[in-house]
Amino acid sequence: MFGSRRKQDIRDNQMLIERLDGRAVKYVARREPDSTVESVIGRAGRINTKNGFITIICDGTEVFRCPVNSAKCGELLSLEGVRIQGQDVKTGKQSQIVAYYKYYR
Repeated sequence: MFGSRRKQDIRDNQMLIERLDGRAVKYVARREPDSTVESVIGRAGRINTKNGFITIICDGTEVFRCPVNSAKCGELLSLEGVRIQGQDVKTGKQSQIVAYYKYYR
C-alpha cells in the first residue's frame, strides 16, 4: 500500500534503461542546471547499458557515463529522445543529458 508508487517508478525506470541498449542517437545535448541552455556534446552515436553503466558514445568518443542504479531516465513527450539524469563518472558532477534518437525512414 505505502511505497507502491515508488516501486512502480523504479520498475519503469529499469524497463526504459533496458530498452535503451543499442539505440542509435542523432545527437546528444547537456542541459545546464542553472539555465535552459542545451549544449551539444556529441553527434552520431549509440547508447549502451551494459556492465552496470549507461554509456553514450558519439563518433568513437565517450561523452557520458553514469551508474545504472543512480540514473533517472524518462522519454521525451514527443518520443524522439530520452532524458538521463545522473552523476557523470568523468566529471563527478550531477548531469542532465538529452539524447535524441536517430530514425530510419
